Amino acid sequence: MKKLIAMGILSITTALLAGCGGGGGGGGNVGCPGGTLLDPTTNTCIAPDPGLIQNNGPTNFYDYNRLFQYSGYGTRTMSGDMQITNNGAYKAFLKEAMAVCDRGSWGNYGISNCDNWTSGSFQLTVRIDSSLKPYVSFTAYPRLETFNYNFQFGFNGGGMAFNPLNLSSGNTLSIVNQNKGLEIRANGSYMNAGGLRLIQIIVREGTLADSTLKYEIFYPYKNVATQIATGILKRY
Repeated sequence: MKKLIAMGILSITTALLAGCGGGGGGGGNVGCPGGTLLDPTTNTCIAPDPGLIQNNGPTNFYDYNRLFQYSGYGTRTMSGDMQITNNGAYKAFLKEAMAVCDRGSWGNYGISNCDNWTSGSFQLTVRIDSSLKPYVSFTAYPRLETFNYNFQFGFNGGGMAFNPLNLSSGNTLSIVNQNKGLEIRANGSYMNAGGLRLIQIIVREGTLADSTLKYEIFYPYKNVATQIATGILKRY
């Protein structure tokens, strides 16, 4: 996958994103014996339909809502299949799990404000290794402007920023929808306001052998697991 990021904003966002990197996380499910996966509906480990999974090597998927390419000839926006479905929950994810915006206790302006990220770029990468262990990565960029500024008042809170937010430790892959689909569970980092909150990526119907998978992303918002995005994962 080619990630085309607007070069014009990189130097401006460097200070905000400094110290960002991979965050640890976990799914919180009990491990299942080899050859089985957890069914969250019954909380039991069962053998999935052989057509649902494959373990002959890493499987990689990606999706995004938009990517920016900037040059002297203007700005080009590339659209993906991801759609943000709840701006409030999405801003909570940016603020808490990634900690890239709304960090000032008294006020946030420019790219310090999460509103300037909700119209920007959000990218998801999923990797399933040969042992069926899932890895997920989220990358975000604020909307592209001629000049982006970063200004905030008050205490700088929110903990450590992660951009990309790479989650691997303790992630789980489960079967859902009566053995027709898959669910990845990961927890946000304990090093920021994400507070090990559960992140879910649900494919209601599809197999790891498919070239595309329709998915939904859920994150706790106002203490309720809320859908923040839908889209189509593409194999690469």
